[in-house]
Amino acid sequence: MSADQYQDKLGQYIESIQNFMYTFEITKCCGYSTFVTIYKDETLLDLYAKITLHFGGMPIKELFFVSEVGEKTLILPSYKRVYEFVKENVVCNPRKLVPNYAVPNPIVYKLYVDDGSEHCH
Repeated sequence: MSADQYQDKLGQYIESIQNFMYTFEITKCCGYSTFVTIYKDETLLDLYAKITLHFGGMPIKELFFVSEVGEKTLILPSYKRVYEFVKENVVCNPRKLVPNYAVPNPIVYKLYVDDGSEHCH
């Protein structure tokens, strides 16, 4: 495979992420953050598992997001589909879950993970 073919495939993959997956910016209490993607049909249990694997087996004490008005919302592990979780927190008034980066950037939602090593404020 040539370098051009690789770049084409990589570009196709990146474009497909917004169609089939959500991108979450997972931020630890220490401030370190990274992107984690998950298919829209996966569950919140799957999200917990992906975050744990992504951080090398790190236990999750709490997973949450903070609304624009500073309201902390816990995300509990469940069989709820990720698209249902996103929809219920985006279509409410006022919106609780908002994209972390401005348009024209792809939609990325910021979540916080407390692994118990530092206290999240």
